[in-house]
Parts: sequence; C-alpha cells; structure tokens
Amino acid sequence: METLKTVKSLCPECLEKIEGIKYVEDGKVYLKKECNIHGSFTTLISRDVEHYIQMEECFDVDRAKAREPLTDTVHGCPFDCGLCPSHKQDTCLAVVEITDRCNMKCTYCFANSSMDASLDPDMDTIRTMFETVKKCQNEPTCIQISGGEPTLRDDLPEIISMGKQVGITHIELNTNGVRIAGDQDYFDRIASAGLDAIYLGFDGVSDDVYLQRTGRKLFDVKKEVINKCEKAGIGVVLVPLVAGNYNLHEVGRIIDFAASRVPTVRGVHFQPVFYSGRSPDDMEGKVTILDLLEEIEKQTSGQLKVTNFTPSLMPHAHCGATCLTLIENDGYLPLTNISLGAAKSASDVASKTKKSIMGRWKGLEKDKEAKSSCGDLLVKSSCCEKPLSDLTVKGSCCEKPLTDVLPEKSGSKLANGWADFIEMSKNTYLTISAMAFQDVWSYEQDRIENCCIHVVTQDGRFIPFCNYNMTSCNGQFMYRTAAE
Repeated sequence: METLKTVKSLCPECLEKIEGIKYVEDGKVYLKKECNIHGSFTTLISRDVEHYIQMEECFDVDRAKAREPLTDTVHGCPFDCGLCPSHKQDTCLAVVEITDRCNMKCTYCFANSSMDASLDPDMDTIRTMFETVKKCQNEPTCIQISGGEPTLRDDLPEIISMGKQVGITHIELNTNGVRIAGDQDYFDRIASAGLDAIYLGFDGVSDDVYLQRTGRKLFDVKKEVINKCEKAGIGVVLVPLVAGNYNLHEVGRIIDFAASRVPTVRGVHFQPVFYSGRSPDDMEGKVTILDLLEEIEKQTSGQLKVTNFTPSLMPHAHCGATCLTLIENDGYLPLTNISLGAAKSASDVASKTKKSIMGRWKGLEKDKEAKSSCGDLLVKSSCCEKPLSDLTVKGSCCEKPLTDVLPEKSGSKLANGWADFIEMSKNTYLTISAMAFQDVWSYEQDRIENCCIHVVTQDGRFIPFCNYNMTSCNGQFMYRTAAE
C-alpha cells in the first residue's frame, strides 16, 4: 500500500470531521478514514492511479475569491459555510432553489424532494436571493433556477423576469421538462421572460431507463422540450444521472443523440451517482469519472477518447472532466486532449467557467452577436482565412497548433482553414462534461474549499453544492434542511 496524501474528511455516520488517507493498492486509488466512535470506512476513488495523477498534472488554474464573505470562520471548514472568509473560490454558478416540490418520485434524488408547498420561498425572499448573488459573486453573474421541480410554480416567468431586473447576466432552468413539454403557453412565458438556457434531466434514449427511475415513459417528453427550445432559440444542456446498474450502457447513445440535435443541444453534462438524499441503500451503481470516460470511448468507437477529457473548467482536478468537440459527418472532432498539458490562463477558473456557460450554452437566438460560440477556447489572431497549421487552440489545454489537436480525418470540411473552422465552432460544437459530486463516503475538504458551485439559501448565504446536499448514511442532511 502506497500513501498518496492525507485529507480532511467526514464520518459517514455522524458527519464529524475526521482524517482520511488516500492510498494506492493494485493500481487503484482509495480513501480510508476512521472515526473514533463509528470505526473505519474505505471508498474506491479511481480505478487507475496513473489517470488520477495525470488529471492533477493537467490542472493549473488561477483563483479569485468571492467579492465579500457572508459568514465568519468559527468552527472551521466545512461548518461555517456562507461563504466564510477561508473559502478560496468565487462562485461560477449560483443555484437558486424556488421550490422543494416535485412532480416525480425518482429513486435517485439528492434533494429528496417532497410536495410541501409551504416551504416555497415568496417573491421577496427570492429577490433577496438574487440580490445576494449580485452582492457576493464577481461579474458576470450566472444562476441556475432549481428545486424540486421549478416549473411547478406558476409564477416562474415572473421569477425569471425579476432575476433579469436585478441584473443577473445568465439564467438557466433546471427541469425534468414534463410541464414544458405539455404546456406551450407556459413555455412561451418563461422563454419571453429572458430565460437563457435549459438544463434538462436526460437519463437515456430509451423508455426502459426512465421507467426504472421514475416509473414513467419520458423519452418523447424530453424530445418535445428540445423541439420547443429549437423553435425559441434557447440552448439545451442534457443532464444524465449515471449509475452502473441503471444507464451506463447508454452514455454513447446519449452523446450521439445530443450530436444529432446540435446546435439546439449545446452540451451533455454527466453526473455519476453520488449517495446523498434519496438513493438505493446499496452502492452497486457507483461510477467513477474514469469508469464513465472509458465507457464513452468504448461506446463512441474511440472517436472520443479518455485522453480528450481534461479537468480545465472544474474547480478541482478531481471534480470532473470536460471535452469540447466539433460534430462533422456524423462523427466527432475533439479539440481537447490531456496530453497537451495544463492551461496557462490569466483568468481565474470561476471566470472561465462562467464565460464558458454563457458562451456555449445559450441558443443561437441568444448568441447572435458572438463571433464564435466556443468562447475563449480559440485564439482569434485574425479574421482572415489562414492555413490550419497557423491556427492555435487554447483554453482547456496549453496553446497548440490546431493541426496538433484535431485528428486526421478524410473528407473533413476544415480543409479550407480558419473561415470554415470559425463557422463550425459557432454551429456544430458540443461540450461533453462530467461532474463528480462528493458524497459522505468520498468527501475531501480541499475540494469543498475550492468549490465554485454554490447554493443560495433563503436566509442569504452561499453554501458549496456538495456540502448543501451532504447527508450521513442515515439520511441526516448537514446543511439542506437547516438552511431552508
């Protein structure tokens, strides 16, 4: 057994802070921790130590703190969230939950949603939450309206409009899509209120998958939401929860479906299951980031490789991975590769992530003025046409000639150089990412201190997403119920 490092973690039973050790055994990375009262716990972190270390070597970011802290440091991380002065990272996405209610009863639900309308914040409280974002988050400001299922609120259009009035730059909606698919008038109202993008729960391309988690056939519902967004010019990000005994076998087909609906579908954001809130008692479905990336490579016949995914737009090297790819001739031309090394950038990771969300996830109607929807990925050295050998890409990898990044492919439309590349980058790109949210088993304090996804509470605090949804193995929330 080889020790990699010691970490600060939590006891899965009592949520008390304890020390953990990350170690290597048989080429795999584990986290072992021990509570004086509840004993020892061991969790698999990665099945390949070489990939695990490579992700760290490819991660190099600048950081900027939030504009001002909202709580004091009293008990120490992770018990002073607000954000406290010791938090190291500004917010890239602020999650504003406007209801705890949901019209589903999914087997997996980190929020453990109910149908208690009395918990819904009123409009004045929501305005305060928006104003907290403006006060604490550096510009530009990005929020995700979430829940529960936010479309259960009839006043959602007014909430979106109020967010724009307060000055929120980018507003996306996290939804299962059921009401949007069946209520055209309601969709028209939220679209005209200023909605920038839809973050659509999308677990597969067969009804067998949805039946397993929800008991309902939902694939046609998901397609109808995309159809409506296409007509309205609103971008869509597909968000699959992934579990090994649930839908891991469909990740390639999900990406292929997303590619077929570009440019309305802007990205696929995989979320490997984490055991918080409502979830099965066993952990047989656990999927690591590498497990997911290997399945993507296998199921896309090697067009998207494990090495095409880098941690560049994540708050921490092990929070996830991202690949940006162009879609051409029903195939993929990935622009990112971990072998090119770490990105050197003058902008901090939260700023880069916000620009990526705003630049890549909006629909075409929302992005008319943009020269390239790939945001700061491209180095725009000239507006005139150049040979591909003179062009470079930058952002998720170090700066390299474009020809070093793109795979050789016969019949490519890119043969004419810069002009064709810019046109493709505006209309035929897809961002594929995976976020490894932490649960009480995999918890590392260092990742929480660097988190840039924060939930805004009704009493005006910011709490890192994984902390907010953290539950003990007995179902006790560390923050969620106490913060409502």
